[in-house]
Amino acid sequence: MQKRLDLSRLRQKLLELHRSSPDELASFLSDHPLTKGTVYTLRRKCSKPSCRCARGQRHETVVLTASVAGKTRLWTIPQERLEEIRQRTRRYRAFRQARLGFVKECARRQSAMLGLIDAVEKARTRQP
Repeated sequence: MQKRLDLSRLRQKLLELHRSSPDELASFLSDHPLTKGTVYTLRRKCSKPSCRCARGQRHETVVLTASVAGKTRLWTIPQERLEEIRQRTRRYRAFRQARLGFVKECARRQSAMLGLIDAVEKARTRQP
C-alpha cells in the first residue's frame, strides 16, 4: 500500500511540474513593439576650428545603436520619437531577461521531472 501511495505522490508532483502558469508567458504574449539596441547621447567634434565644439562644447545627437548582421549600426533618433524608442528598448531588455529566466526555469523543471520519471520507473519496476 505504501508503494502505491509513493507512486501516486510522484505522479502528482510530475503533473504539478508539467503545468505552467499563464504568468510565465505574459512577457511573450504581449503585442507591444520591441527595439533591440541602446539609446544614448553621442557627443562629437566637427572639423571647423571656429566652431563651439573646438572650445569643448561638443555637438550632441541622440542615437540608437544595435548590432545588425554582426555590425554595429547607429540611427539618429528625432526628439519627438525619443521616449517611444526608449520604452521599446526597455521592453526589449525586459523581454530578453524574461526569456533567460524562462529558459532557466524550464531547465530546472525538466531536470526535476526527469528525476521524478526515474523514480516512477523504479517504483513500477518489479524483479522477476
